Amino acid sequence: MTLRTRLFLVLCGLLGLSVGATGAILIHQSAANTTVELEAKHHLLAETRAFALRDNLEILKDELKRIAALPQVEPADESSVAEGQVLEAAHRNSVLYDTAVLLIGGDGRCLWSVPDRGDCPTTTFADRAWFRAARDEPTGHYSFIATDDSAPGQTFNVVESVMRRGHFAGALVGVIALGRDKLITPVLSKDLPPLTDLVLVRADQRVLYRLENGRPWPDAHWGAAIARAARGDSGTLRADVAGEDSLFAFVPVGAGTPFSLVFRWPWWSLTGGLRRQAWTLVGILGLAIVLAAGSGLALAAYLTRPLRALSDAAHRIGAGQYPPEVELPRPGNGEEVDSLVQAFDRMGRSLRARENEVRQAAAELEERVADRTQELVRAQQALVEVERFAAMGKTAAAIAHELKNAMGGLGMAVELILEDAPRTPRVDRLRRQVLAEVHRLRYVTDALLSFSRKPRLERSLQDLDVVVHRAVDLLGDLIIDRSADVAVSASGAVPLSCDGSKVQSVVMNLVRNAVEAGRKVRVRVGAEDGEAWVEVADDGPGLSEEVRQHLFEPFFTTKPNGTGLGLPTASRFVEAHGGRIEAEASADLGGALFRVRLPQQAPIS
Repeated sequence: MTLRTRLFLVLCGLLGLSVGATGAILIHQSAANTTVELEAKHHLLAETRAFALRDNLEILKDELKRIAALPQVEPADESSVAEGQVLEAAHRNSVLYDTAVLLIGGDGRCLWSVPDRGDCPTTTFADRAWFRAARDEPTGHYSFIATDDSAPGQTFNVVESVMRRGHFAGALVGVIALGRDKLITPVLSKDLPPLTDLVLVRADQRVLYRLENGRPWPDAHWGAAIARAARGDSGTLRADVAGEDSLFAFVPVGAGTPFSLVFRWPWWSLTGGLRRQAWTLVGILGLAIVLAAGSGLALAAYLTRPLRALSDAAHRIGAGQYPPEVELPRPGNGEEVDSLVQAFDRMGRSLRARENEVRQAAAELEERVADRTQELVRAQQALVEVERFAAMGKTAAAIAHELKNAMGGLGMAVELILEDAPRTPRVDRLRRQVLAEVHRLRYVTDALLSFSRKPRLERSLQDLDVVVHRAVDLLGDLIIDRSADVAVSASGAVPLSCDGSKVQSVVMNLVRNAVEAGRKVRVRVGAEDGEAWVEVADDGPGLSEEVRQHLFEPFFTTKPNGTGLGLPTASRFVEAHGGRIEAEASADLGGALFRVRLPQQAPIS
């Protein structure tokens, strides 16, 4: 008998013995681990369903709490129309879409129901335990979930007290019909494992809901699980149900409710995988023994193959090919060969990693250079634009100053000349034309000066409504000439810390643009959340997308004789106050709508 044969027989014997012992231990340990995992898995399933149910109940409670806090919900009102509209909207657009919602007055009468219950006006809940508890709560606020005494096992109520001026005014009640709703019941029954039994129980062990699955219901054998669930315990237990070994999992729902979930599964339905696993392990062990015998026969033939493969791998690595492209011998050919294989593998991977790092660094460097180049280009363009506008501003200021002085003298000269001229229709017409042009040139020079100067604010406490009316009054001649219909509406005094003249200038600019664009102009004034606002809407042609993109750029205008400085100057005044101008389409008049928002208090510098 050769040494190779002896080694083969010893190796096969040792492998067979070790594989058999290992297989037996694995099968035993697998069965124990599977039992623990099944209990943990199904307890986790019960906890997940209880958490989902608790989450949905909390959402319902929060939604009812939100509705109860609305000022429209006033149970003491003689009319319940406003409350009904609120409940209808909540039922359509919130999580209450599948929940009947009742509004109950302080005396227990049903004031409104959604969906409509024909018996609501004649129904009273004053004798219900949950209503008495909400009404008599000493702290005032009461929010809880309870079953309805009139229909145990069918519905439960989410109750939220309505407090007004520190007193109990009534309650909002969400009525959930278990088994027929689409919010709570699917959480309990959807995607459950086959042969699952489920009950929802109260603290008094009364069953509120049972999953209908067509299987017989052995109520007498659920006592231990339901008793532990009713005490608020959470866990699992094995028990016999009508001669069938079963696994129970029970979890309290929480969310301030006395409810618990109890699940049951036949044990045989859960351990089918364990039996299949045992037979699979047996098959694997048999295959392992066969493979061990084959490995012993092939051992001698493979002794020289790893060394040859390592030699080939060294040549490929030298040519620039790295693992995993280079095929290396598999471990298991001796300690020395394994160490050499590992060294080759580490060397190849290290070389490849360094080459990748170099490539990545080069790519990142190129990307950074490109990004910095783009930033420099954008910065240069912005600097050129700033310098251009600065030069334009200085030039405009100088021109405006000279023109303003000249216009003053020219206006006086025209007045003096025309006073001596005979009063004929032609002279009167020329006088109006000249004075109108002088006025227009003065407006242009004022616009240039306002744009070229940095806004300086002289704040004082103003009434924005008064400022807006004053601005509209100053445009009276233009409004009459244009035959425009300008309406100003305000909810009352709107206090505002601002520079009144500059805010007036902003309003005049917006109203002037609106009057020149359309025939009907609506000006609204108001305040909310610490902001005062003015809206100017017209029925003109509106603003195209292209115009909106350049709306606040200096010297951009769509008017034949416009300067393009009105809106940029107005924007600078508003921004100096810490506010903003918004432009959009007017939904009512169909034209443009400009909205100025200003903080009512001066921002801290």
